[in-house]
Amino acid sequence: WGFALLAGFSASVVRAVTMFSFVAYALFLERPGNTFNIIALSMFFILLVINPILLFQVGFQMSYAAVFAIVWIYPMFQKLWYPKNRVVRYFWQLLSVSIAAQLGVLPISLFYFHQFPGLFFVSNLLIVPALGVILGMGILVIIVGLLNLLPEVLVTIYNAIIGWMNAIVVWVAKQEAFIFKSIPFDAVQLVLAITILICMGRFFSKPNFRKAVPLAISIVGFQLWLFQASYTSRQKEKLILAHQFKNSVLMLQNGTHLTTIAYDTVRSDRLKEGYVVAERITSEKNRGLANSYRWHDTQLMIIDSTGLYPIPRTQPDYLLLTGSPRLNLERLIAEIRPKTVLADGSNYKSSIAHWRKTCADSDTPFYDTGTMGAFYFD
Repeated sequence: WGFALLAGFSASVVRAVTMFSFVAYALFLERPGNTFNIIALSMFFILLVINPILLFQVGFQMSYAAVFAIVWIYPMFQKLWYPKNRVVRYFWQLLSVSIAAQLGVLPISLFYFHQFPGLFFVSNLLIVPALGVILGMGILVIIVGLLNLLPEVLVTIYNAIIGWMNAIVVWVAKQEAFIFKSIPFDAVQLVLAITILICMGRFFSKPNFRKAVPLAISIVGFQLWLFQASYTSRQKEKLILAHQFKNSVLMLQNGTHLTTIAYDTVRSDRLKEGYVVAERITSEKNRGLANSYRWHDTQLMIIDSTGLYPIPRTQPDYLLLTGSPRLNLERLIAEIRPKTVLADGSNYKSSIAHWRKTCADSDTPFYDTGTMGAFYFD
């Protein structure tokens, strides 16, 4: 618990320390402790006594998922193959633990981060054997340092080991070709993937037809949801006014194709990253912003910082103000009579406040993306 205090009581450290406390207590009582019971007991202890909000932290979820998978799946790998050679057995155990942990956190990792590291086993095989030495030497260095008896040779060796470990981490992180990014993965896929893992674990623990049926149903269900999500994405058609500071961004989605219309298309790339993954976009195109658009029966008129505008022949449905144009909005509303006035992130807050008051006085709906979020056109 002293180490947990030193580490700042992060979710994964609290989980490890709590579990170890229950294991130590079971050993002290000389009573056999079931690992799954200890996992559940530590989880409830943390949630009920320490911090219930930890349940919604990604670190807490992934930490417990990894431990549960190691306790459950790792013994299956050992039953599958148990090498007689000690060296081979040691590395096979490391590899088994890495694969089991990665299987446990895979659905959560894909759901939150939409990416998968292909070289996870390489870093584990190279780093884990050195962790015991690093932790042991770290404690020794701290104690000897507090006593002012720390030899320079020990510091040099310790720094070299940590530098070697960090170099491996950096090298693995640089291999971007092995990081699979932008993988669409929604909440339904998360539930179905966890169901598949549970059914797969039950099946391989003791294979029989009764356990194979739920596994097959969950796999088919996952595939059917993928087909349904892909079909739904191809049918979608949206026009969105997004919010980005000092930029005007319109996103037009036609199925799995996205056209980004913006003043600064380079800055808008970061804005649309999450949308592209969530909507399963496969192709993109960028265009500059014009002064008017027509989308089906919807007419959009745009006035930029110049404040210049042509007199429209028909009443526009939406008037978009960008770049804080200097104009008499009250006279403009009386002249063109827009159904809704829009203001995006390229405008000054003072201008938006003035426009909001003007629209309220003229009974014209006003929408500010800065306070109300992205605007979805009808």
